[in-house]
Amino acid sequence: MQPPSRHSGRDNAQSLCAAISPARLDGREGRQARSLSHHGQRRSRDEEGAQGPGYKEDMLSLTRETIAGMGRHDIEEIVLKQVDNDAALVRDKLLARRLGDLSHEERCAWVRFIMSLRIRDPQIVSGLIADSDQELRRSLREDHDEYGALADGEDPASLEGWTERHFPGLTENFGLSFFHELLNDDKVGNKLLRLKWWVFDVSPASACLRLGDRPAIFFGGIDDPNLAVALPISPAHLFIATRGPALETGLPRTAPKDLVSRVNDATVRQAARYVYGRDARSLRFITNRRGTGSLAR
Repeated sequence: MQPPSRHSGRDNAQSLCAAISPARLDGREGRQARSLSHHGQRRSRDEEGAQGPGYKEDMLSLTRETIAGMGRHDIEEIVLKQVDNDAALVRDKLLARRLGDLSHEERCAWVRFIMSLRIRDPQIVSGLIADSDQELRRSLREDHDEYGALADGEDPASLEGWTERHFPGLTENFGLSFFHELLNDDKVGNKLLRLKWWVFDVSPASACLRLGDRPAIFFGGIDDPNLAVALPISPAHLFIATRGPALETGLPRTAPKDLVSRVNDATVRQAARYVYGRDARSLRFITNRRGTGSLAR
């Protein structure tokens, strides 16, 4: 899967998904709060910030202004800005019923966006940072003897110390340097590209689609013969990618209300903290599935 070379200044698709409704449901406090933007109203990344599903302040920021030539906010302001902006263009086509007109580059952009939603999870990012920090420090300690043979009297006592002197902050931020590689994982990306893609208009259903802070829903693992990947792209439109003849035959026969019910149920159950909806019915729906207390696990 090759990354698209085009970069546009369009609004980021994560914020567009976050703007799926005029009301945000904060289950932890059991109340309805106003969302950052009205349904259908676009806001740029500069206006909206990074506050989409799964948002956490400075989650992807380096701990220093510059580390080995990489700026503090480069992942958000360069890498993910392009991912989101390219995906916004694809979303426009999907909503305009132009799924069949997508180019290979546009399909790659949409796959990259879905992959980004999976790995923007605060828990995944925290784990990536912690695991990479530990692995790099272990590797540097293993090379201690070789370093000792080459070091002179003015060098730090360890390779870990030398790395910190010449590349301050590199060790603690090492995991973030892999973020773009996860977005461009050909093994996963090509499997998503080969799925059958659908966009369903579920407006006949009485309920609207909800969106959680973990918005991309995987029904099954990436190699599941009956994998389905669902992502609400508006309150009345649902993107689904599927594998296998059973889903290819069964999905077109599924009533919109049943699609909405199944996706909303999965959205609420996998949400970490927030679910976004249009009205008070969404709050009742969440309460029935997660209890009267908190959405936070």
